[in-house]
Amino acid sequence: MPAVASLEELKAVEEHLGQLKAEYPEAYADVVELFRRHRKVGYKNICKMMMGEATAEKLKGLE
Repeated sequence: MPAVASLEELKAVEEHLGQLKAEYPEAYADVVELFRRHRKVGYKNICKMMMGEATAEKLKGLE
C-alpha cells in the first residue's frame, strides 16, 4: 500500500534517519531492534510512549 505522505516528506524523513544513524549508530541500532522485537505492539503505540503521549495503561484503556 502506498504511503499517504508525499515523496518529499518521505525523502526528508529518510535523510534525517540517515543522519541519526551516522551520528548515533549504536543508539539507532537499539531503536531499530526495539521496533523489530515489539512489532506486534505497533509502531504507533511505541511512538506514543516514546513521545510521552501515552503509557501502557492509557493505551489499554485502564487509565
